[in-house]
Parts: sequence; structure tokens; C-alpha cells
Amino acid sequence: MPSDVYFCSMENKRYKSPLEKIKKLLNKCEIKKRFQKNELIAVKGHFGEYGNTAFIRPIFLRPVIEILKEMGTKPFLTDTNTLYAGMRANSVDHLHCSTVNGFNYSTLQIPTIIADGLRGENSVDFEVNLPLCKKVKLASDIIHSDGMVCVSHFKAHEISRIGGAIKNLSMGCASRQGKLDMHSNARPFVKEKNCTSCKKCVSSCQVAAIEAREKAFIRSDICVGCARCVSICPVGAIRIDWNASSDSVQKKMAEYAYGTVTALKHRVVFVNILTAISDGCDCYPGNSAPVTGDIGFLASLDPVAIDRASYDLVIKNCGGEDPFGKVYPHIDSQIQFDHAKAIGLGSVEYNFITLE
Repeated sequence: MPSDVYFCSMENKRYKSPLEKIKKLLNKCEIKKRFQKNELIAVKGHFGEYGNTAFIRPIFLRPVIEILKEMGTKPFLTDTNTLYAGMRANSVDHLHCSTVNGFNYSTLQIPTIIADGLRGENSVDFEVNLPLCKKVKLASDIIHSDGMVCVSHFKAHEISRIGGAIKNLSMGCASRQGKLDMHSNARPFVKEKNCTSCKKCVSSCQVAAIEAREKAFIRSDICVGCARCVSICPVGAIRIDWNASSDSVQKKMAEYAYGTVTALKHRVVFVNILTAISDGCDCYPGNSAPVTGDIGFLASLDPVAIDRASYDLVIKNCGGEDPFGKVYPHIDSQIQFDHAKAIGLGSVEYNFITLE
């Protein structure tokens, strides 16, 4: 059965704010019937890596927050720590990055909570019993919230070709162990030439899997794959072997997204932002020029339908050519759509409803 996807173009009259269009989209999704007064509602976004400029502009979150406040809910901004070493691998750096990128109290007037704790270890196992994942490992403050507005920047991605609501629900809501589960079937390893033998990883390993040899050495027979050492290493010498195929990652992403929505009892509203549409993830510390002009905003109660509609809009805006396919021709993004449909996450068919 097709799902409703609502759309507002960026085309606008000078005296009307595009932000009002986001409110209009949320009202069409009947957001005021989804959440109740005093509930803790996560506004799930992506704060962008330090140095990147393609991520969602913070002011695009303002209409979401204003509606939630009008309803009497208690919204908070949230994201989870990254698996790779960077400016968002722990909550201290992550909050600093979010602040300098404009996601701060003075701009949006709600608190920011990194949902998986100081080092990405605040995790809850949630049972899904799906083909690849029997359980998913989700950030604790995501799963303990009363509902979510999932605001996603639609753009290209090097593992799944596209990144939108499904990726935000999966990679964006998983704990560090959950991200490792989706990304890789391997364990962290030490790049010896970068290791300074400081032994911080040795003392931090909770299962004593790291030995202090001439260089640190991770015993794969003991390592449980928590990836804590990745965030501990001060010089980025501990890496992940990204050995999982794109097919496997995309299917696991769909299953993790299913877990997030199910854990929240389907109390999720989705907004996709189609501006500054880049050919890479916002996790990079930089970005190239957009692949096409700004298109607009979409909203739906179905994460699969909104991503499918977003992708179709990008292709249409590029004259029928897929700009992401040019960059990642070896990746078949249809895999995540097909698997998402098969497990009941959502519909690939949609009713496209344009609002003025």
C-alpha cells in the first residue's frame, strides 16, 4: 500500500519564510496527535563533522522545535558518537563540534544530549528477530525517549549510495557496538607505524584483549568488538577493517532502522531536507560542491517512502540522471529499499503530495 509523502519546494516568495513550509509539512503528518504534553521527544539530526559545510542548517530544525514546544512536549537535540576517530567520537568533542557548527542553545533553545553516552557505550539490546540481526544495539537515550522527529539531510553515501531517513535511523541511532555490527564483521586492529605505545588502549580495554608489546596488539580471539579503543587512542592508530560488503551493510541498516522505529512504538515523524545535496556523507571533514540545486523539504510517517521519494526528486532534478550513481556506480541502493520493504519497515510506493 502506498504511503503519503508530503513535499514543499524551496521556490518561495521573498516575504514568506521557507521555515513555515516545514511546519506545514509536519501538520499534514498530524504531529500534534503523535506526541503528548511533557513527553521527552528526540529531535534526531546530524551535527556535521568539523570542517564540513553541507550538513543541515540549524535553523531548519527551528520549526520542528517550535511546534514541539507549542504542544507542551520537552524536545531535545540528539545524535550518537561515531565509530571512527574524529571530532564526534566521544561526547565531549561531539558537543564541542555541534556547538561550533551552530547546534547550540542560543540558536535552538533546547538542550543537546549525545544519546549513547561519553564514549558510545550506553547501549540497549533490542530484540528484532530479523534475517541478519536477532538483536540490534541502540543508543540508550534514543530507546528511552517517548518519540522522535527524525530530520535527515538527503545526500550520497559511500556504502549505500544514498543516505537519508533509513541511515539516520540505523547508523545514527545505534551505539558504537551497533555501528560496528552494521559496518564490519571484523575487529579493530592497530596500525603499528602510528602507534606511540602510550598504552592508553591497554588500560581501557574491559576484556583485556590488548597487549602492551613493542606496539599495542589486539587479540582477535578475546576482543568483543566494542570499539572503545578506537575512541581512546589519541593518535588514531586503532582502525576498523571495513570488510563488510555494501549489500550486507544496507540490509543491516534496514534492520537497525526497523529496530529503532519498533522500539519507539512507531512514534516517529520523518523530515528529509534536500538542500546542499552533496556527493558524500556529512561525516567527512569537508565537502565538494552540491550535485544539484536545492530542492526542498519532505515529510512522512514512512522512512522508506520518504527516502525513495527523495531519491526520485534528486534524479528528476538532474534531468533523469543519477548523480550518486556516477560517484558510486558499484553500489546498488535498491538493496536497502527491497530489504526494508521485505521486513516491513515501510513501502517503496508512495503518494506524492505537493503543498504550496
